[in-house]
Order: sequence, then structure tokens, then C-alpha cells
Amino acid sequence: MPELPSFAELATAPDPSLDLLALALAAEFRTVDPGAALATLDALGAELGAVVARAADDVAGQVRACADLLGAVHGFTGDHKDYDHPDNSMLDLVLERRRGLPIVLSVVYVEVAHRAGLPLAGVGLPGHFVVGHFGAATPVLLDPFNGGRRIDADAGAGAVRPWSASEIAMRMLNNLVASHTRRGDFGLAIRAATLRLALPADDALRQTLEVELRSMRAQMN
Repeated sequence: MPELPSFAELATAPDPSLDLLALALAAEFRTVDPGAALATLDALGAELGAVVARAADDVAGQVRACADLLGAVHGFTGDHKDYDHPDNSMLDLVLERRRGLPIVLSVVYVEVAHRAGLPLAGVGLPGHFVVGHFGAATPVLLDPFNGGRRIDADAGAGAVRPWSASEIAMRMLNNLVASHTRRGDFGLAIRAATLRLALPADDALRQTLEVELRSMRAQMN
């Protein structure tokens, strides 16, 4: 495959591809084989596409097929034993281990569904991250961390909405800042905090991120 674009390139793109952005993020911390990861997503997408073609032609049937394939058949679920380990934020490793954080498992669901022609999107909730199908009057939400279990969409007005790739990457980096800080890996925490500044952010958020980064750097001196 062509060389993976850098995180900086994708972060400033107007509509970056979520799978490439997540893989480029991982490549900022370790060696990544993007071709293998994308091939896995392609294979899962083709498998889901075949299943969906035989499933009920409605939103409920589509999301049930997605949850059954990824959660039950392929065993994608949350890492309950070592929840905040940095590996759980790396898309390629989550595809290999089939364990991860809610947000990266959601990236798997979104990208596999995209390849199968299903319009799933990531949905950030307070303290959790899920996926949603917005093709019905009421969004249908699935919880990838719990094997694709369907959940109620009553998280408060305005909370249930599709998240952009850039918003998802920002939250992934927030997780990595916290994870590396808790482990005393301050150099890697600073790297994650620096990458956040490449992503779109309003003035107030950017100021907060810059203050946090300066504080982290000061603690290293």
C-alpha cells in the first residue's frame, strides 16, 4: 500500500479518514504495519457485508448483524483487566488482540461497518464511548466495549451525535496522556500532549491544551 501519511498531515486535512488517522496516531509511538491493519479491516468489512446482505433490511437488523459478527463471532470486547494500558489505544494492536478501550473498539466497528456500507459513527458520551446508527428517528447505539450490546440513547439532549475523526483522535490522545502519566512515562505523555495541538480546536480548548503541555514540560526540567 502507499506510505501512511503522517499524523500531522492527516490532522490538518479537512475530512481525514478515521482508520488512517488512528493508525498514524499509533505510528507516532511505535512501529506500525498499516497494510496489515487495513487488510484486517477490509476482511472484516467484506464478511459483514455478506452477513448484512442476508439480514433484515432495517436499522435494527443491520446493527444486530454488526454486533453479532464483531462481538460474538470475532470476540472484540473491552480489556477489563488492564483497562488504560497504552496498547488499548493502538488500533493495529486492538485489531490483533481484539481487546481495547471503548473508543478504539468503536473505531473498529465504524470502519468495518463503513466497508460493509453501514453508516455507523462514533458517539462520545460522558465517561464512555459507543457507536450509533443514525438512520432511524431515534439513534440505535451499540457498546463495543461490552461485545456490541445495544444500549439506550438517553444520554441527554445533544450528547448523542456523530463524532468527527478529529474529535475521536483528540479523545484518544487525552487517554494516552493520562495513561502514560499514570505510568510515569512523562516523555510519552508529552508526546501525546504535543500531538493534540495538531488537531482542530477552538481557542479556549487550544489554550487549555497549551497550558497543560507547558506544565508537563516544566515538570520534566
